[in-house]
Amino acid sequence: MKVRFGEIPDEGLRFEIKDESWFPDHELQRSGPVLAIVVLKRNGVDRVLLEGKIKTTLAFDCDRCLENYSMELDSSFKLDLEYAAGNRLDTAEHEVSPAEMDMIYLEEPVVDVFEILSQQIVLMVPGKHLCSESCKGLCPRCGANLNEEACDCKQELKSSPFAILKKVQP
Repeated sequence: MKVRFGEIPDEGLRFEIKDESWFPDHELQRSGPVLAIVVLKRNGVDRVLLEGKIKTTLAFDCDRCLENYSMELDSSFKLDLEYAAGNRLDTAEHEVSPAEMDMIYLEEPVVDVFEILSQQIVLMVPGKHLCSESCKGLCPRCGANLNEEACDCKQELKSSPFAILKKVQP
């Protein structure tokens, strides 16, 4: 869904998006419906403020125990978009101001809402997938899920190449 800057009235536009065609199914697995709410407001001639909220349930495999689990995602975001007409996309070096750090520059005065939603949901997903903070993972010897059972494997203390540092007096 693309919205031209000129189509956004002074009072703004609000969309409640239940269409799931924008969802990055090739990157993430859903286990529930997706709801996105997007509000577009003009901020001058060449700027638009986009505020949004995404709510869904995602399915992951835990990085420690490999069990499948679901995670509720309910997150908001805010973006400043600016149409960078011709000379503003100059590639010459310059010091970036704090205001420019949070700005997204567009090559044409069009907001691709579905593309932004797709990017934002990927950014909202944690880098490490854990079924719980207290997940014990798998035994490195027998592969038992330590969350469900205790194994009889002896944990060998490997000698660390840094063990000699314990003897050093400060």
